[in-house]
Amino acid sequence: MKLLKASSIFALIVLFLLGGSAGAFAADDKIPAPRGDIYVQDFADVLSPAEEQQLIGWGRQIEDRANGAQVAVLTVPSMGGRDIEGYANEAFRKYKLGSAQEDNGVLIVLAMEERKVRIEVGYGLEGVLPDGKVGRILDTYAIPALKAGNPNQAVMKTYQAVGNEAIGEGTVDGSNPSGEADSAQSGGLPDWLVMMIVVGLLIIDWVFFRGTFTFLILSMIGRGGGGGGGGGPRGGGGGSSGGGGASRGW
Repeated sequence: MKLLKASSIFALIVLFLLGGSAGAFAADDKIPAPRGDIYVQDFADVLSPAEEQQLIGWGRQIEDRANGAQVAVLTVPSMGGRDIEGYANEAFRKYKLGSAQEDNGVLIVLAMEERKVRIEVGYGLEGVLPDGKVGRILDTYAIPALKAGNPNQAVMKTYQAVGNEAIGEGTVDGSNPSGEADSAQSGGLPDWLVMMIVVGLLIIDWVFFRGTFTFLILSMIGRGGGGGGGGGPRGGGGGSSGGGGASRGW
């Protein structure tokens, strides 16, 4: 009985750690594979968990109220030497933002090492968000916060401004658009630390328990495979980028 309880706890720990880091390692062509709700892809860990949840709530409001429009943010530590215009366009197409019929998606990209930010706009929203207006949004909301060393506030304020334009009438709900109440920069454990913990737990399992917990985890994964649907995280709607938007450095 004690062994079964211990194995269950061990399995839950490893599954939790693997689940939180799996998306970070599944990337191709330097564009990270999306994880969780499409609206927030914070690979640079600039947002607190509370800020992420607030953005997800805003993203769902926008999609529900604006004919399937999707506003997403992607933060990355580095673009690997690529220019932000090409990187944002490719990421937009990979994430398939907006509906396939309307192409009404928007992607906010923040690259920390290159100190670049861009708003990429889909065909269907170029009339609402022309390049000039997008540039003014960056100048007003993103750049001052980035220069002050507050990338989380830059993301929150820019996202809300873009969302309000996408909705057209009304605003996205939220009493804390600046993100000031939750200024913590950490979005979770670093991926390398998660992997070290997982490897350490696996070594302990094989040395002291002959792989009992590992086999249990594998069997749990096998039984859970093949599921789908339901009310889980929302993905991209099938839209594409029109190449419009604006970029800034800080």
